[in-house]
Amino acid sequence: MLADDYYRLAHHDVTGKPRLHPTAVGVGCAAALLAELIGARRVVVEDAAVSVVDRRPPDDSLMHVVLDHLVAEEGRRHDVRTWLAFLSKDAAPQIAQRLLRSGHVRLEAVRRLGRQTGVVYVPVDINVAARPWALLSQRLRRHEPLGYDELALAGLVLATGLESFLLDGAPAATFEFLKHQVGTLWPPMRSLLFHTHAVIGEAVLAHRT
Repeated sequence: MLADDYYRLAHHDVTGKPRLHPTAVGVGCAAALLAELIGARRVVVEDAAVSVVDRRPPDDSLMHVVLDHLVAEEGRRHDVRTWLAFLSKDAAPQIAQRLLRSGHVRLEAVRRLGRQTGVVYVPVDINVAARPWALLSQRLRRHEPLGYDELALAGLVLATGLESFLLDGAPAATFEFLKHQVGTLWPPMRSLLFHTHAVIGEAVLAHRT
């Protein structure tokens, strides 16, 4: 699923540690969950607002939980940045739990001075964990056309600042190809990506000040 692939991209395929600042990872994962609902035609993003267009429960339980949040607040019409901020608090661990349930990661305690200070979700199979970024990187470097799911993943990469990792060592023309391809996405998805990038940018500025 799209959010699973983004999570894999945003975390090291051996250690499971995030490649970005935790705030950026959280917002990126929140955007990925909304992107799954956009791709499933359950919601759209227009004029900075998230609107539910199909209330039918998705088969996936996590998608169902996110959709339920959106439906419960329909009358208030929260903008997409509000939803990104709200969902980002739990999005990464929720996706990690989905990967845990499907057997793709395992829990490992993080310890300092003999005490557990947290947990990390370590990939069970390095090849599976690395596959999303490896395949996307190859296709972009070859300037091959991308399908919708690949485009959406590429858009999330660009919006959250992972393109330098994805295309490490690639010529400028490949980065331009990435931007051009993402620009062909469905307008609701492009709107989500625009606001995702803005939210992360604002968070970075706030952190520096």
